[in-house]
Amino acid sequence: MITKENAHSWCVNAEHGMSANNTGTTKMCCMIKDAYNDLDPDVEPIYIIGESKIQQNFNNPIAQRIRENLKNGVRDDACSLCWQEEDGGRKSKRQRDNERYLHELTYKQIEEYQGLAKFELNLGNTCNISCRTCHATISSGWMREEYDLNHSANKTYKEYAETMKRYHKTYDEDSAFWPDLLDNLKTIRQFDFYGGEPFLSKKMWEVLQICIDRGYAKDIELHYNTNGTSWPKEIELWKQFKQINLSFSIDGISDTFEYMRHPAEWETVKQNMQRAKQLATENGNMSLSWCVTLSSLNIYDLPDIVAEYEQNFNEFGIYLNLVHNPNHFNISTMPDTVKKQTAEHLNSRLSNIDSVKYQLPGILGFMNNGAYDKTAWNNFKHYVSKHDAYRKQDFYATFEEFGKIVG
Repeated sequence: MITKENAHSWCVNAEHGMSANNTGTTKMCCMIKDAYNDLDPDVEPIYIIGESKIQQNFNNPIAQRIRENLKNGVRDDACSLCWQEEDGGRKSKRQRDNERYLHELTYKQIEEYQGLAKFELNLGNTCNISCRTCHATISSGWMREEYDLNHSANKTYKEYAETMKRYHKTYDEDSAFWPDLLDNLKTIRQFDFYGGEPFLSKKMWEVLQICIDRGYAKDIELHYNTNGTSWPKEIELWKQFKQINLSFSIDGISDTFEYMRHPAEWETVKQNMQRAKQLATENGNMSLSWCVTLSSLNIYDLPDIVAEYEQNFNEFGIYLNLVHNPNHFNISTMPDTVKKQTAEHLNSRLSNIDSVKYQLPGILGFMNNGAYDKTAWNNFKHYVSKHDAYRKQDFYATFEEFGKIVG
């Protein structure tokens, strides 16, 4: 457990969490850059849920090493993304999740977690849109574009699609993962569902029904990161669970939203956000949030996003997320002149807005703590131009003011 001696390193996600990628490979949480077998390729077996048991993945030697290091006050290198954010003055996922866990232990008098209690599932790459900062391994909506631009000269689309199966097969209906998951439900206290688009997973909804049938639902919190384009009928199941955190992942408004999250329609997503507000009022066990993932595409337009939030969705929490990879969308790699003008713009419009003013220094600290990467910046311009041409979009018209700074 956390002590004065290890408070700078201990992590509830390391002790009680596991994250499964779209391929089924595993790690402790989403902020660890590499899966277990990438951290140590010599460790056996290959840690992939559905091929090796959940408990084998959770208790493997690499996981045990990281836990021991963090428990003993040692910053393990596997957790470098959290250390990077903390050193830049931004509260990391480790710190946020620790605070939440300790608050619940103290004030809600929950029992301490036992074993695997927090399970993050990236439920394959099935998705209905193709966000600019995403790619085909996470979104099937990207597959045709990825094929047309990069693979059509070497293979047929059918051959290409065959190579992409590994990004969803772990979560297919016949996967051995699902019965294994049912055997591990007893200790689960939180599910985090990501995608692709998690609402499109039929098996996920089936698992929720089983949690209800077995009497576990009342002790389980659910967290979703959704693109907001759909509103499934199965949402009725949520009222049986302890808590629902529904996070809408939205990186722009109006035309900037439709540029970032092609081919989603802004009005459809706004309607679903309004429906979520109504459901939260009816159910009484829901919290809502708006997650803005900031990249070198949309960082300058953050004030417009916040203005929409303040006007129409201030019942939601708002969280400012960061793109770490790919590197060309990481704001810390932008040229110093672009960073300077961006920081001045954000400070002038957001420093007095209560909903984000405490997050802003961490965002700017992260941005300024990194060194300009000329290759990344050239790639930024290259990929923007390449995909603009394919999608018949125009970055410089959509982000007109920032486009003049980008040049």
